[in-house]
Amino acid sequence: LVPLSAFRSMKDQEGVFFDVKQQRSQTASERADVSAPPGHSEHHTGYAIDIGDGNVPVTNLSPDFDNTDAFKWLQANATKFNFEMSFPKNNKQGVTYEPWHWRYVGDRESLETFFKAKNK
Repeated sequence: LVPLSAFRSMKDQEGVFFDVKQQRSQTASERADVSAPPGHSEHHTGYAIDIGDGNVPVTNLSPDFDNTDAFKWLQANATKFNFEMSFPKNNKQGVTYEPWHWRYVGDRESLETFFKAKNK
Protein backbone atom coordinates (compact mmCIF):
# COMPACT_ATOMS: atom_id res chain seq x y z
CA LEU A 1 0.00 0.00 0.00
CA VAL A 2 1.30 3.42 -0.98
CA PRO A 3 -0.32 6.72 0.08
CA LEU A 4 -0.77 8.87 -3.02
CA SER A 5 -2.72 11.86 -1.73
CA ALA A 6 -4.41 12.79 1.53
CA PHE A 7 -5.41 16.21 2.91
CA ARG A 8 -5.72 18.91 0.27
CA SER A 9 -6.35 22.58 0.93
CA MET A 10 -8.74 24.48 -1.31
CA LYS A 11 -5.72 25.93 -3.12
CA ASP A 12 -4.27 22.45 -3.68
CA GLN A 13 -7.63 21.24 -5.02
CA GLU A 14 -7.79 24.21 -7.38
CA GLY A 15 -4.48 23.05 -8.84
CA VAL A 16 -5.65 19.45 -9.12
CA PHE A 17 -8.89 20.50 -10.76
CA PHE A 18 -7.94 23.43 -13.01
CA ASP A 19 -4.33 22.67 -13.95
CA VAL A 20 -5.01 19.05 -14.88
CA LYS A 21 -8.16 20.10 -16.75
CA GLN A 22 -6.05 22.37 -18.95
CA GLN A 23 -3.30 19.76 -19.42
CA ARG A 24 -5.84 17.21 -20.59
CA SER A 25 -7.94 19.66 -22.64
CA GLN A 26 -11.05 18.77 -20.65
CA THR A 27 -14.12 20.86 -20.05
CA ALA A 28 -15.00 21.60 -16.42
CA SER A 29 -17.82 19.07 -16.68
CA GLU A 30 -15.50 16.35 -18.01
CA ARG A 31 -12.96 17.11 -15.30
CA ALA A 32 -15.64 16.97 -12.60
CA ASP A 33 -16.30 13.35 -13.61
CA VAL A 34 -12.84 12.38 -12.35
CA SER A 35 -11.89 15.08 -9.83
CA ALA A 36 -14.00 17.11 -7.43
CA PRO A 37 -14.14 20.87 -7.94
CA PRO A 38 -12.62 22.95 -5.12
CA GLY A 39 -14.90 22.88 -2.09
CA HIS A 40 -16.40 19.50 -2.98
CA SER A 41 -13.52 17.11 -2.31
CA GLU A 42 -13.45 14.64 0.57
CA HIS A 43 -9.74 15.44 0.76
CA HIS A 44 -10.65 18.81 2.35
CA THR A 45 -11.95 16.96 5.41
CA GLY A 46 -8.62 15.36 6.26
CA TYR A 47 -10.34 11.97 6.40
CA ALA A 48 -9.77 10.86 2.78
CA ILE A 49 -6.75 9.19 1.23
CA ASP A 50 -5.90 7.92 -2.24
CA ILE A 51 -4.04 4.61 -1.98
CA GLY A 52 -1.95 2.91 -4.63
CA ASP A 53 -0.01 -0.30 -5.09
CA GLY A 54 3.77 0.13 -4.93
CA ASN A 55 4.24 -3.13 -6.84
CA VAL A 56 1.95 -2.14 -9.72
CA PRO A 57 2.10 1.68 -9.91
CA VAL A 58 0.62 1.74 -13.41
CA THR A 59 -2.76 0.98 -11.76
CA ASN A 60 -2.58 3.92 -9.35
CA LEU A 61 -5.57 6.28 -9.67
CA SER A 62 -7.13 3.88 -12.16
CA PRO A 63 -10.13 1.54 -12.02
CA ASP A 64 -7.58 -1.22 -12.70
CA PHE A 65 -6.35 -0.73 -9.12
CA ASP A 66 -9.15 -3.11 -8.14
CA ASN A 67 -7.18 -5.97 -9.76
CA THR A 68 -4.17 -5.52 -7.45
CA ASP A 69 -3.15 -7.32 -4.29
CA ALA A 70 -3.22 -3.96 -2.48
CA PHE A 71 -6.90 -3.51 -3.33
CA LYS A 72 -7.69 -7.07 -2.30
CA TRP A 73 -6.01 -6.40 1.04
CA LEU A 74 -8.04 -3.21 1.48
CA GLN A 75 -11.27 -5.05 0.69
CA ALA A 76 -10.47 -7.67 3.33
CA ASN A 77 -8.99 -5.43 6.03
CA ALA A 78 -9.92 -1.73 5.70
CA THR A 79 -12.95 -1.98 7.98
CA LYS A 80 -10.73 -3.34 10.77
CA PHE A 81 -9.01 0.06 10.71
CA ASN A 82 -12.25 2.07 10.29
CA PHE A 83 -11.84 2.79 6.57
CA GLU A 84 -14.35 2.38 3.76
CA MET A 85 -14.18 2.93 0.02
CA SER A 86 -15.64 6.35 -0.68
CA PHE A 87 -17.00 5.72 -4.14
CA PRO A 88 -17.80 2.07 -4.86
CA LYS A 89 -19.51 1.06 -8.09
CA ASN A 90 -23.06 2.42 -8.39
CA ASN A 91 -22.72 4.72 -5.36
CA LYS A 92 -25.69 6.93 -4.41
CA GLN A 93 -23.69 10.12 -4.98
CA GLY A 94 -23.27 9.26 -8.66
CA VAL A 95 -19.50 9.70 -8.43
CA THR A 96 -17.32 7.72 -10.82
CA TYR A 97 -16.01 4.45 -9.33
CA GLU A 98 -12.74 5.15 -7.49
CA PRO A 99 -11.29 1.97 -5.95
CA TRP A 100 -8.21 3.92 -4.79
CA HIS A 101 -10.18 6.53 -2.77
CA TRP A 102 -10.82 5.58 0.87
CA ARG A 103 -12.09 7.48 3.89
CA TYR A 104 -11.68 7.12 7.62
CA VAL A 105 -14.96 6.62 9.50
CA GLY A 106 -13.68 5.83 12.98
CA ASP A 107 -14.94 8.81 14.96
CA ARG A 108 -18.19 10.69 15.39
CA GLU A 109 -17.24 13.68 13.23
CA SER A 110 -16.18 11.53 10.28
CA LEU A 111 -19.32 9.42 10.55
CA GLU A 112 -21.53 12.52 10.61
CA THR A 113 -19.66 14.09 7.70
CA PHE A 114 -19.93 11.07 5.44
CA PHE A 115 -23.39 9.95 6.55
CA LYS A 116 -24.76 13.20 5.13
CA ALA A 117 -22.90 12.71 1.85
CA LYS A 118 -23.85 9.05 1.46
CA ASN A 119 -27.54 9.70 2.04
CA LYS A 120 -28.14 12.71 -0.20
